[in-house]
This record gives sequence, C-alpha cells and structure tokens, in this order.
Amino acid sequence: MSDQTIDLTQQPDANQPEQQDDATAHREFQQAVKVGAALPFWAVFKRELAVYFRSPVAYAIAFAVLFFLGLLFNAFISQTNGQFPADATYIPGLITFLLFLIAPLLTMRLLAEEAREGTMEVMMTLPMNETQFIIGKFLAAWAYYTIVLLLTVVHLVILAQIGIPDMGAAFGAYFGAWLYGGAVLAVSMIWSAITEDQVVAAFLGAATILVLYLADVAAIWLANQGSVTGVADFVRELGLNAHYGPTLARGVIRAEDVVYFILMIVGALFITTRIVETRRWRG
Repeated sequence: MSDQTIDLTQQPDANQPEQQDDATAHREFQQAVKVGAALPFWAVFKRELAVYFRSPVAYAIAFAVLFFLGLLFNAFISQTNGQFPADATYIPGLITFLLFLIAPLLTMRLLAEEAREGTMEVMMTLPMNETQFIIGKFLAAWAYYTIVLLLTVVHLVILAQIGIPDMGAAFGAYFGAWLYGGAVLAVSMIWSAITEDQVVAAFLGAATILVLYLADVAAIWLANQGSVTGVADFVRELGLNAHYGPTLARGVIRAEDVVYFILMIVGALFITTRIVETRRWRG
C-alpha cells in the first residue's frame, strides 16, 4: 500500500505539481488525524467541509436553492398581497421537497470519488476505522446543508415585517427540516458507497428519496386495493411524509417522528459502513 502511495505522489509527469499538492494535503490530513486521535472523525469532518467550501458545485447548489426559494416566497407574498397569517413553516416545507435533488448532489462524491481515485485505501491506513471515516463525511454534508438551511431564516425576518409569525411553529418546522435533511443525506450516501460513478450515485439517491417521499401515495393505493390489514399503514409509516407532513411541518414535535429520522440516519450509516468494509476487504 505504501509503495502505491509513493508511485502516485512521486511519478514525474505533466501533472506532477498537482500530485505534489495532493501529497502535501494528504500529509497534512494524516497529521491532523494523529493530533486528533481521540476524535479521528473530526479531522475527516473538517477536511470534507473545507472541500465543500472550495467546490463550485456546492456553491451552485446553495445559490440555486436560495434563488428558487426566494422566487417562490416572493410569489407567495405577492399572490396574497400580505393578507394572510404569517406562515413561518412555508420555507422549511419547500426545502424538504427539494431535498430529493439537494441531498444526492451533496453526497454523490463523498465516497464515489474516493473509490474511483483509489484514495479510500490510503485513508484507511490512518488511525481510524470505517465507522469514524463515514461519520466524518456524513457530518460534513449535514453541516453544509445546515448552513444553507439557516440562511433561509432571513424569510422569517421578512414575515415578521408582514405579520407576527408563530416562532414555535417555525422552530418545529426548521428542526424537522434539519432532521429530514440528515436522513435523506444518509440514505443518499449509501449509493455513493456502492458505485464509483457520481452521476449514477446521484440518480439512484434521488430515486430512493422519491420512493420514500411517495410512500404515503403507495399506502393509499394499497388501501384502495383491499390489501391485507395493516400493510398500507406499515408502508405509510415507512415514508418520510408520515413523520413530517402532519406534525413537524406544522411545528408539532413528536418523539416518534424524531426517533424515526434518527433511526433512519443510524441505519443508513450502518449500511454504508458495511458496504465500505466489504469493498475494502474485497479490494
């Protein structure tokens, strides 16, 4: 493994300056992991978050989301001429809908890029295990999403100028959107671990999120077909909307909904970790 690293960083070619930069970055990352040995995932988190802030794609995603939300919010206010109760849950509800696009785009490169470039094996030589590696990457994606989510709070300020928004409902809706985002990011990350193709990972991630999003529609169809008692309810409870739309989207926080999203995050990260471990040993 070490011989392979030397070849990659020292082989003279036209890309030698870039390779030297990569080697320097890796040495700095390795040193950071050793310094923070008690929390090795923290070094991964900082590294990945820095990558997001250097990535034009990440900035494009944030700009597109904020621009699109701004247009919808402006249209909503213009249509009602300000004659409405200040609905503080409007924006977080829109964000959860857009997450079927946002989440796959934020996670598609997290593991697929490492596998394609062969750097995952190098990362695994550092003093940390697969679980810490996966958690660090996931937390970086969740942190970036959190920043984008917090930027939309400016709409609450605008609503406060129009009416008196229900801040309790706003907190519940934003908290729900935050948990919702963490869950779909974790689910999308599974596909980044399975395939080395980022486009494929993004497509499959979006498809999976849509399936979970439309589970309540499938539940209604099953109920109309006279399916076995309880099957429709089971399918509905598996979906995202059952634990966001009726409660969190309206600012109502229920323990069972919070547990649902936490279990989805933990379960998805567990699956991702097992996939990475399997690919590592097979490789």
